[in-house]
Amino acid sequence: MKILFVGEGGQGIQLAAEILAHTVFREGKETSLIPNFGVEQRGGVSLAFMVANEDASYPKFDKADYLILLCDRGFARIKHYIGKNTVVLAGPEITINPEIEGKWVKVETGNLPLQVANMRLLGELLNLTHLVSKEQIKKTLEEKLEEKFSADPNLKKLNFQAVEQ
Repeated sequence: MKILFVGEGGQGIQLAAEILAHTVFREGKETSLIPNFGVEQRGGVSLAFMVANEDASYPKFDKADYLILLCDRGFARIKHYIGKNTVVLAGPEITINPEIEGKWVKVETGNLPLQVANMRLLGELLNLTHLVSKEQIKKTLEEKLEEKFSADPNLKKLNFQAVEQ
């Protein structure tokens, strides 16, 4: 499975990719991840290429099976990774262009803040692929964000709700 994560610095796209890759690995499946971003900490386009459950020796690919898209601005850099069978999980702020190939799925956050849109898209990916369990994703999230969750228990609740939605 070839997955491309696309967002802007500060949207948590790298966190979502890391959480998924770590969980896949922990479940004994083959995976690799290559983050790709500029020197900007916020606002720059941020990509992560991930391969899971197949030869993961090099996670770059021609076409993604799944694309997690959180920002329109990064679209010019990644549109060539979309094929007719690519499932594009488009975040709440994405403008869907029907002229672009792929199977587009608009993913809204509902009553949850945009702050957890990355986890909402990750949850939707798991709804479609069952790559790993949501319980294992939440366990990895808890380990990775232990300090932040301790300081703000509501943040933990929101992230878990986003994964489960």
